[in-house]
Amino acid sequence: MEDVTIAHAKEHLEDLVARAARGEDVRIAQPGVATVRLTVVESAVQPERRPGRWKGRLNIPDEKLLEPMSEEELKLWYGEDC
Repeated sequence: MEDVTIAHAKEHLEDLVARAARGEDVRIAQPGVATVRLTVVESAVQPERRPGRWKGRLNIPDEKLLEPMSEEELKLWYGEDC
């Protein structure tokens, strides 16, 4: 774990964040004020987005997707009373 000053952290924030993302702990200290630790939060990391990730998981037949709505569905769609 490395201790850095606030002035150093201001100048090199991107580098410090990248190091924290790799799993390093970095402490930012200001004498007489406070010391904080910069570390990665696992739950805040978003999963990687990949095109086609859901391919094969959803099965909607074309004939069901393209068939016209029934009268009841149209009333529900447009908010009319049944």
